[in-house]
Amino acid sequence: MTTTDFYLDFQLDDLEPADDHAAEVYDRTWVDDFTLISRQDVGERSFIVAFDAAATWDIPNTANIVSFDVVRDSSQSRFSMHRAGHATVAFAQRWLVNRGCPPDALAPVIDVPTPADELTVRVEDRIRRSGTRLEVVDYQVIDGGDVEGWSIAVDRQDKELPVRLFLESVQPDQFTYTVREGAFADHAAAEDWLEKRSTPLPKAPEYRLDAEALRTSAALSRTTALPVAASTTANAPATPVNSPQTFGRSL
Repeated sequence: MTTTDFYLDFQLDDLEPADDHAAEVYDRTWVDDFTLISRQDVGERSFIVAFDAAATWDIPNTANIVSFDVVRDSSQSRFSMHRAGHATVAFAQRWLVNRGCPPDALAPVIDVPTPADELTVRVEDRIRRSGTRLEVVDYQVIDGGDVEGWSIAVDRQDKELPVRLFLESVQPDQFTYTVREGAFADHAAAEDWLEKRSTPLPKAPEYRLDAEALRTSAALSRTTALPVAASTTANAPATPVNSPQTFGRSL
């Protein structure tokens, strides 16, 4: 990997915009402002996630994670281009997955913070694979020295707790981050929690069920292990547990 691989290059030499929309998107995208986070090329199509450094100087809370879908037609010497802004990499990846990018294809090409735990990996994977189930209605970007950002989305498949808060926290000293998903009855309740933080983040139903399953599994494991434990030395060292494999995120 060379330094130039981190720059945004749409590979549009000798190609013209296929329509007014492509021309507009291309004209308002200053490639020098972007750092490439991840890219997947499928034939003449490119799925790209990039960081927009210029967003800091734009309107406050401008989305600084941008996803691009670029389709080149060399036979016609034309290209089409679409872009969308997001507060987090996972939602930027979801936008590309919804447009045809393989869900596991967008590994970062730069050194980035990594998930701090397995739950973060699972929450981000849920976002990437959520299709049109989640509709983002509000967000707060992580910018400059910020260590927290969030996205509020409506879960179209949940009638009781449809408003979901995805809270992202960065640990700069460890070069890691966590993502948690909370569930609320309405937007006002989510905003109230963000303002007061007087209770733990309410767990989404999906993770409450998983927690119960884990507790049941642990109880069964202890029950099954009793005869073996009785025959082993009391002071025998515990078997180490391997850490889950994780993947990186953006700046």
